[in-house]
Amino acid sequence: MEKMENIQIKKKIHFVGVGGIGMSAQAMHEHFNGNIVSGSDPYSSDTTKHLESIGVKVFHSHEEKNVENVDEVIVTPAISKTNPEYVKAQELGIPITMRIDHFRRILEPFRGFAVTGTDGKSTTTSMLANSLINLGADPYVFLGALHNKLEHGNYRHGKSDIAVYELDESQPGYELFRPEFLIITNIREDHVENYQSLEHYYSSFETLIKNSKFVVTFADEKKFKGNVTFGVYSGDFKLVERKQEGFYQTVTIFTPYGERKFFLPVPGYHNALNALAVISLLSSIGYNIDKVLDSFEDFRLPGRRFNVSYDNPSRKITIVDDYAHTADEIEVLLKTSREVYPERKIVLIFQPHRYTRFKREAERFKRILQSADEIYITEIYGAFETKNGVTAKNIVSEIAKAIFVEKIEDLKNIELQDNAVYMFVGAGNIYNISREIVAGLNTASGNRGESSDT
Repeated sequence: MEKMENIQIKKKIHFVGVGGIGMSAQAMHEHFNGNIVSGSDPYSSDTTKHLESIGVKVFHSHEEKNVENVDEVIVTPAISKTNPEYVKAQELGIPITMRIDHFRRILEPFRGFAVTGTDGKSTTTSMLANSLINLGADPYVFLGALHNKLEHGNYRHGKSDIAVYELDESQPGYELFRPEFLIITNIREDHVENYQSLEHYYSSFETLIKNSKFVVTFADEKKFKGNVTFGVYSGDFKLVERKQEGFYQTVTIFTPYGERKFFLPVPGYHNALNALAVISLLSSIGYNIDKVLDSFEDFRLPGRRFNVSYDNPSRKITIVDDYAHTADEIEVLLKTSREVYPERKIVLIFQPHRYTRFKREAERFKRILQSADEIYITEIYGAFETKNGVTAKNIVSEIAKAIFVEKIEDLKNIELQDNAVYMFVGAGNIYNISREIVAGLNTASGNRGESSDT
């Protein structure tokens, strides 16, 4: 009897909300692994256009017919159970899988390098991926942002058994992953409303740590102690000094291998710490520390992380896009802006993100936002949360130099002043306003403005 060939049967997988940053990366992974992938998203974006360009079928409306011939439907908690595709999949008995469970299934064959924590996940993950690529590891990468080092923006199809991925701690379930290596950037009690209690929030981190073989933690917080720690005041690896020169900085660190100095081509104290976390991990698991330090020389920040989208040197007008949305992130962002542009006026244009966060941290936001020279605050981007009477207008009235912008489109009417940096900040759709302004400036000036990926 002849031996049968091992033929892989293609699976038809449909992603509801395929344009999302996490969903699109998983859809690309399934596509490049030979499955037949489709998805739906009512919003056309650069991401959905890229998916279509590589052969993923994207439907731009949610309709029952989209799932009639598929084997599995992937959804997120944001997808309503009244969504016609969800309803039809149930009627037809098609397995419906949550995105996080699908992601965990994807990662099972790999040696996982995971990054989680409240702040800095995307940047630290992109640093880790950048270093491993430069060190010859050829990893798969799943990123919660876009990065120019990855062939597909937020995804890289590698050739090794290594997968670098960002692990979102905003919802319970992330603790069930089992990475071989884990970095916890910091823990600041964000998203606690999604957990049963504060104890549940912290116990989830404890479970993830137990599920991981080698863990790196931030020593200064003194919340959890990993196999290796990093910090400023304590830790196995410590930040000693940093010298900022424009966008670039030279960082001196103390390590178990002696004091080292390295060049980091991105600004900010927080990014020096993000890099230190990566150095702590890679040099502790066998990579030569000097080669690890050299691997940062070509690093660029991911999209919407201090991204200079427009710069007019003659008028000294600069537009920066940033994803910062917690009070801590905005505080760090404003400090970094002062370092990079010490002689400029800093204009903060902030779209708050999530009603629960804004209500919980209202006092901290009021204090931190005031460090900008001018402040524009839009209504809150709900991210599928219920408003429950929360509005940004209430705190704007308590900040002397803040202006409340009820309709976000009105931001396009801001008159740009010379010698000023305009920071468009938030995790919602404020980036679209910034893009329109930049497009208009470039058209009016004959493309004299310059864009940058830094």
